[in-house]
Amino acid sequence: MSAAIGNAVREKHAQEIRIAALTDFEWEKVYLFGPYAPRAHICEVLGVEARQCERIVPFESMDDGVMSLAFVSGTQVVRYARHSRLNGDFTPVANRQPILASEAVFKVVPSGLAQDGRPWVKLVPKAI
Repeated sequence: MSAAIGNAVREKHAQEIRIAALTDFEWEKVYLFGPYAPRAHICEVLGVEARQCERIVPFESMDDGVMSLAFVSGTQVVRYARHSRLNGDFTPVANRQPILASEAVFKVVPSGLAQDGRPWVKLVPKAI
């Protein structure tokens, strides 16, 4: 998932991305979790029972360069993905969550270079 987003933002003249167009699975809404978001908090937000939490949310972001995306259909988490901020930086994470699939459209905003010299791109929610 992260690679697909990264490829989309690096396309020549990319001005916006639609997350639904980049997925090959069904989902209704997405939650974005910033770096270092604790697993317990993520499970609470997603409504995942404590005994199921590690299975549904198999990793925590322990790195400033990594965030998480949780795709939900109904009440089920259908995909939980690690996302490298080098593939598009969603931070600061939008307060209005979850984001419906039809509204998961982000402006591609070049924002200089990362520490390693690669282009840094911010993904800013587009008002619909």
